[in-house]
Amino acid sequence: MVMKGGGKTWAPIACALGASGLGAGCAAAPGAATTTTCASAQSQGNASVQSQGNLPDTPLVGPAGVAGEPDETLGARALAARSPFTVLIFFSPDCHCLAVHEPRLRALYDADHPRGVQFVMVDSEVRGSPERDAEEARRRAYPYPILVDPGGRLANALHAEYATYAVVVDSAARIHYRGGIDSDRTHLHDGRSRYLEQALDDLLCHREPRLADGEALGCALQTW
Repeated sequence: MVMKGGGKTWAPIACALGASGLGAGCAAAPGAATTTTCASAQSQGNASVQSQGNLPDTPLVGPAGVAGEPDETLGARALAARSPFTVLIFFSPDCHCLAVHEPRLRALYDADHPRGVQFVMVDSEVRGSPERDAEEARRRAYPYPILVDPGGRLANALHAEYATYAVVVDSAARIHYRGGIDSDRTHLHDGRSRYLEQALDDLLCHREPRLADGEALGCALQTW
C-alpha cells in the first residue's frame, strides 16, 4: 500500500434525541471513555456552527438491515439525517495505519455514540462489496457498519484519497470537519493532535470545530 508522508503527499442511538438534537439526558454507556464537559454556558449556547459545504447525496450500500430496505441502498444524506452528527471514515482492509487506529476509533464511538453521533466506515475501493465488508466488520468486531461507495463517487466528491480520512456532517448533511483521525500514522503517541476527537467535542458543545481540516496520514485508496 502507498503511505502518505507527514509533509505532503448502525447501531441505534442509545439516548433519546430532543427537538434541538441532543437529549438532555444523554449519558455515556458504562465503560465508555469520559465525555468532554462544555467549558461554559456561553460556549454551550446556541451559537451557529459553520460548515464546509454539503455532503453529496451518493448511494451507499450495505447488508440488509444496516443500510436501506429492501434494496440495501441508502443515500448519504438520508444516512446523515438519522443522527445529529455522523462520522464517515474511509476504509481499506489492507491499511495498517487504519488498523492501528481502530482502538482509538472504538474509544471515540464509546464516548460519543451515546451523545448522538453515529459512526460509519465507507469502502470506496474497487474490491469492495457488501459481503466482503460485512465479514471485515465482523472480523474486526466493529460496533459500526462498513458501507460500500459504488464507483468511489463519495470519495471522489469529497476528495478522499486515503484510508483513515474522516468527514463529520450534521443531520442536514452539512460538513463540519474533514481530514485525519489524528496526527499519528502507524506509531502511536500520547501527545498526538486529536483532530477528530476535538472536532466532535466542539460540535457537541454547539461551537465550530477549532480545526476544520486535519492532515490525513494513511494508505492510498484503491478506487475505481
